[in-house]
Amino acid sequence: MKREVAAEIVDSLKEAGVDLVASMTEANLHDLIVALGEDPAIHHVPVTREEEGIGICAGAYLGGKKPAMVMMNAGFLLSANALATVCIHPGIPVLMLIGHSGGVGEENAGHGTVGTLTEPVLQAMHIVYEKVGRFEDIRPTIRDSQMLARSSRRPTAIVLNKQAQR
Repeated sequence: MKREVAAEIVDSLKEAGVDLVASMTEANLHDLIVALGEDPAIHHVPVTREEEGIGICAGAYLGGKKPAMVMMNAGFLLSANALATVCIHPGIPVLMLIGHSGGVGEENAGHGTVGTLTEPVLQAMHIVYEKVGRFEDIRPTIRDSQMLARSSRRPTAIVLNKQAQR
């Protein structure tokens, strides 16, 4: 992910009112995670597992924060149970930014399976999501997704296509 893309995401999160972000360390999202850690307006919580991040976001929401979770799509798949039990069932909104791997041009063929499962799992969980591949779509998508998460009291997701990660 380019630094200017990371900066746009961080600025958009702040503009949307997000004040706490949990993230799972991932090479594809390195610049974003660094930018989150450097911004004093957002409380950044690095996690060791995606499910842990979902729990932290839920607790933060209950404590009055507006949380988001940053992870790759494999991590989203790992966190499905936590999302269902900790967020969806009790009505806790969490904005998720999910880096997508496994699409066209992927060098690691094993990532293809993960890439093909992400959207069907989001759909099966009835999580509204948008795919972002263009820089100019970042700000309005984050704003609208955060607004929907808050008003619906449900998690929402933004899938960052490979173009948005570079």
